[in-house]
Amino acid sequence: MSNSLRAYALIPARSGSKGIPDKNIREIAGHPLLAYSIAFAKKINFERILVSTDSPRYQAVALRYGADCPYLRGAEASSDKAMEEDVLADLASNLPGLGIEMPDIWVRLKPTSPLRSVRSVEAAIAALEADPGLDSVRIVSEAEARLHVVNKDGYLEPLSPQWDPGRSVMRRDEFPRAYKPFNLDVLRHALWIERGSAYMGRRIKPIVEHRITGLDIDDEDDLELAGALISIKPRPQFLKPYIHDPA
Repeated sequence: MSNSLRAYALIPARSGSKGIPDKNIREIAGHPLLAYSIAFAKKINFERILVSTDSPRYQAVALRYGADCPYLRGAEASSDKAMEEDVLADLASNLPGLGIEMPDIWVRLKPTSPLRSVRSVEAAIAALEADPGLDSVRIVSEAEARLHVVNKDGYLEPLSPQWDPGRSVMRRDEFPRAYKPFNLDVLRHALWIERGSAYMGRRIKPIVEHRITGLDIDDEDDLELAGALISIKPRPQFLKPYIHDPA
């Protein structure tokens, strides 16, 4: 892939996870979790692969696996309430002083979602290059639309008003398709820095991926599941595009 716009991979890796301590560097199938995002990014024509972290230990892992991590993130962008906008603002404040130009496009790769495909990211970058009016691209997977909630009385009730209570089952195709963001966003740097727009803007193109990309590691069970999938040998054909082993 040859980019006409400068694209950086951004791997945000805060150290303060409460559910799994040091989640982003927990070993999974022989490598720190963070290493899988770096290995993936190396397969794409990024000008830089940047890890943003507040931890010297995470920084050492990033450098060992071949990413850039030129400074440690400030406290404001590292709290458990910090949003992706805060991380980008922190980078915009610090990178120019280190002699690093800002990119045209950021590709955010969340370390806790290690299953992803090169073709989706390349398609997202190409879409932004082809359409100057497009604000961003979000990789999504199809989600279940036939959801229920527990009401204040403790009983199940359908989330959608389309649910017919007189029927035992309703088909998926009777509901509007729903999609789950999969923690991979591709956006223009100028969109929110120079124009003060929302993080993703308003013209957001979806790219629909296999549902396996929706795996987001939040607890020990998720970590074990990801490790089991990555360790399968030989790998099923459908799984091969989504696993990227660190060197």
